[in-house]
Amino acid sequence: MKFFNLLKGFPEKFSFKIFAVFTVFIIIISVSFTTFFIQFVNKCQKDKLIRAGTILTGLLAHNSRIGVFSENISLLKGPIEGVLQQGDVLCASVFNLQGRLLYKQKKKIKARGGNGRRGGQKLNQIFTRLKEVQHPLNVENKDDLDFWAPVISEATYFTEDSILFQEDARREKSAIIGFVSIKLDKEGLNSKVKSLLNNSIVLGIIFFFLGVVVTFFLAHEITRPLKKLTEVVKAVGRGGAVEKVPVETRDEIGKLAKAFNDMSEALKRRESEKKQLQRQLNHAQKMEAIGTLAGGIAHDFNNILTAIIGHASLLQMEITKNSPLREGVDNILDAAQRAANLTKSLLAFSRKQNITFNPVNLNKIIKSTKKILLRLIDDNIEFKVTLAKEDLIVLADAGQIDHILFNFATNARDAMPDGGVLTITTESVNLEEKYISDDHINKDERASRYALIKVEDTGMGMDNKTQERIFDPFFTTKEVGKGTGLGLSTVYGVIKQHNGYIDVSSQPGKGTQFRIYLPIIEAKIEGKKAKSSLLPKGGTETLLIAEDDEPVKNLSKDLFRRYGYKVIEAINGEDAVKKFKENMEKIQFLLFDVIMPKMNGKDAYEEIKKIRPDIKALFMSGYDHNIINRTGIFNGGGVDLISKPVSPQRLLIKVRELLDKK
Repeated sequence: MKFFNLLKGFPEKFSFKIFAVFTVFIIIISVSFTTFFIQFVNKCQKDKLIRAGTILTGLLAHNSRIGVFSENISLLKGPIEGVLQQGDVLCASVFNLQGRLLYKQKKKIKARGGNGRRGGQKLNQIFTRLKEVQHPLNVENKDDLDFWAPVISEATYFTEDSILFQEDARREKSAIIGFVSIKLDKEGLNSKVKSLLNNSIVLGIIFFFLGVVVTFFLAHEITRPLKKLTEVVKAVGRGGAVEKVPVETRDEIGKLAKAFNDMSEALKRRESEKKQLQRQLNHAQKMEAIGTLAGGIAHDFNNILTAIIGHASLLQMEITKNSPLREGVDNILDAAQRAANLTKSLLAFSRKQNITFNPVNLNKIIKSTKKILLRLIDDNIEFKVTLAKEDLIVLADAGQIDHILFNFATNARDAMPDGGVLTITTESVNLEEKYISDDHINKDERASRYALIKVEDTGMGMDNKTQERIFDPFFTTKEVGKGTGLGLSTVYGVIKQHNGYIDVSSQPGKGTQFRIYLPIIEAKIEGKKAKSSLLPKGGTETLLIAEDDEPVKNLSKDLFRRYGYKVIEAINGEDAVKKFKENMEKIQFLLFDVIMPKMNGKDAYEEIKKIRPDIKALFMSGYDHNIINRTGIFNGGGVDLISKPVSPQRLLIKVRELLDKK
């Protein structure tokens, strides 16, 4: 079973394939070399034996020519006995010219080739062949070799050395007087070949096992980097840590390991980028969720503030400046205005506040706020301002830029309780590469130059952990009751609304530096328009007011009736359409909240326009601009909108302005 399991896993393991290929190669080489070597040795031994037999046969023919000529057995006995003394000679024979055996002698061992007699026909064929060629002949049998040579009457060779070197002399066919034959034993040759074969097999097996062992270790070393690479790839597939694979060679496997290491580095970079993007996404989702919450809170709060500011303003109009109640009313309005600014901050950090963009000069804004900033910081803090020589024109809301600077000044003051230096500098720069790589703005839409505002303090500084959370909403390092956590998150939201960037660098005990980048534009700054000195005026027209918030509706009703207007009130858009149809001849103006239950202000306005296309209207809303846009109120253009909270004076002036407009 183990063997079959091994075969089953054979296609799956590269090391087994290498091992099998090398093993088969070694077997083929070993068998081929052994076969060739044995054949070569066998041929060499056989050639040696044939050479020896040929020489012995020539000597016997040379030395026995007188005995053959006289057919004297005693003369033949000496040469034959001399030949039989050689180790491999089994027997020797001498024949006359007619083929009759004159003398034969064998060793006292069992002859392997029979009695040496051949059939008469075969002998005649041999004798005929010898007469033709006059050269020694040999015939190979299974166990022995027969050698034949003609006996020449005259000396065939000039000397005995010429016999050993087989140097032929000139012969004449008439000189043959007989034939000689000797039989050589092949047992020695076969024994040597068999012994060589056995030795070769033993050596082949030894070298085979050595080759298998070497092949095994070579295959293991070749595939070891691949195994390591496979383990790492599996770890990557399981989501584990990406490790480097050691590059041990310069071959294809080494190149593969290097390529994998390059890929692992790319994966690490992508993983890091993924985590960074995940953090950014989490931050964006957090900002979006809190922004949605802030938008809802701001809407409700704006309705409340509208009622507070409205009723307080009406009281302020009724009370003389010398009245003891005047200060209380003024304080109510101041507090309400601060609350209105807080709602703006909530919408600013969530990037949902309506911002009015105009070309402004940053240097002038900083100059104009310098005195206010000096009042915000303590006397033990040195305040330095270094502005760029050139004008830095950006498209911004000047009030929001003031808000950013106030926030930084307040934070710097709190970071330097024992005094220090606060520095604000401006300059024109190119945007840093790190912002460009992470930016979602199209490259063609990105400004070529940016205005840089650097705000530096020499305060206590921050560690890296604090810097990572510094722009998170509601995060603060101040004591309870001393910070809302909305300051820097508000700054972050405002800067993003301005298509800008903000960065912070700080070290504990070495102060903090904020860098704000705002895109520079090519534009001229128009002169400031004079503030309107118009006072609220009344009228006699009939207004249809649709407002789902009861306090705001009551305020609007009381306000306009006080100034002479007639008011018809509705609780939502559906009720407003109904009331208009009932009083269409009386109503000259619509004052609608944008978002109401059952039917919003925009849909109600569209229904009424079908009846009276020339009807005039003003919309109010405490929601942020993004939510209002979803209603499609601005799609057709020509719509007037006023944001809550709104003062009674401003509301009266706006309504009168629209009524008088032709």
